[in-house]
Amino acid sequence: MRKMIYTLFILLIAAFIVITFWSKNMDSKFIAPALNHFYTDFIQKNYSNMYKYTDFSSHTKDLNLTNEGKASLAEGLLNNDRHWYGHIQRYSIDKISWRGISKRSATVAVTTLDVNGDEQTFYDEVIIKRIGSNWFITAYNSGSPWRTMKMP
Repeated sequence: MRKMIYTLFILLIAAFIVITFWSKNMDSKFIAPALNHFYTDFIQKNYSNMYKYTDFSSHTKDLNLTNEGKASLAEGLLNNDRHWYGHIQRYSIDKISWRGISKRSATVAVTTLDVNGDEQTFYDEVIIKRIGSNWFITAYNSGSPWRTMKMP
């Protein structure tokens, strides 16, 4: 009986390890590209494409937003934060944390130049959710020096 309990325990640990590695692989395959697209467009102030990988619909009463409406909403919510970052030099995804089957939290380091030309690094917190079969950024908490907004 003891051997069976130990065997079952070892199998459970092995299954947990396999699921953890599989989940991390899926995160790098689907979530990292959404974050990379978001930050590339954020840095370049190109909000017109953000409807493809953001869903900020919780910030509007209009349930039937067009793609242009979604892009405009993203610009309205993110433009001040982008302004306060100034000259962004680079970004890196520090970690992606599991918050449930269809939800992840990412910490992104954003390196920018201050007024003296010295590099400073700030940390954004981004929430990514699976909606349908795709992953979308649904919340963005800026790490900019003048945190202009915090989205739920």
